[in-house]
Amino acid sequence: MLNLTQVETFVTVVDQGGFHEAARHLGVSQPTVTQHIKKLEADLARPLIVRRHGKATTTGHGAAFLPFARTLLTVAGRARAALYGRGLVIGASSNIGVYLLQPMVKAFAAALPEIGPVDVRIGSNPETADRLEASEIDIALMEWWDDRPGFDARVWREEPIVVIVPPDHPWAGQVSVDRRALLSEPLIGGEPGTGTARLLEKELGIVPADLKAGPQLGSTEAVKQAVRAGMGVSLTLQSAVRDEVAAGSLHALTIEKAPLAKSLYAILSDALPPASPARAFDGFLSRAA
Repeated sequence: MLNLTQVETFVTVVDQGGFHEAARHLGVSQPTVTQHIKKLEADLARPLIVRRHGKATTTGHGAAFLPFARTLLTVAGRARAALYGRGLVIGASSNIGVYLLQPMVKAFAAALPEIGPVDVRIGSNPETADRLEASEIDIALMEWWDDRPGFDARVWREEPIVVIVPPDHPWAGQVSVDRRALLSEPLIGGEPGTGTARLLEKELGIVPADLKAGPQLGSTEAVKQAVRAGMGVSLTLQSAVRDEVAAGSLHALTIEKAPLAKSLYAILSDALPPASPARAFDGFLSRAA
């Protein structure tokens, strides 16, 4: 069984670049650092560290082990925090984290100060799912879920999807647009992995091959700027463009006869006890929805 103290020593040697530097950082003797590395290498039956010219670098096996070592230390820290009730770490996909989550976190922290500090880690949907599975976060808020085992998932919000155009676009005087019209305009893509393409196919019968592809950008903010510049139209969460629509820099439309909404999911481990901070936040979301 891996010894977490030895794992921590290994990561510190890599980060500090040497045994002497790691010993100073950890507040132990250099022979202790050497002993930890030797025992870890013996346990794994693989060399992890090589010394050259006074510097310590990873072997091929050490480089392969390093990301897992970091994850082990992160999970251990989260486990200790869970046992002692210290705080909550929320993972959120980019659109949720940027445009929806912050007021909820503020209200939750004010309502339940005994939970402790609340941290938020924002990333793509796939990154957030991976962080949840690696126990780096306590609860995930995402735009989709793939029903992997070991987790409780529920829809906590149905968020409208709108078509956005610049204020000088021919559609800007309309409230809605026919779905077939979407095929005539370059459709600007945002962050990959949001599930919007699946939603179009499922709800409107529009497959990606039918669309006139516009630039594929990496974020909703980039999409909004591209739409304002007249490079095409796009589909996005209504909450992501609320300020721009109010200011008149973008115009939002629904789709005629088939308004779209995206299910937003709250996911957490099914092993968490009812009194855990993550379940408290999940319950708070239910009441706030």
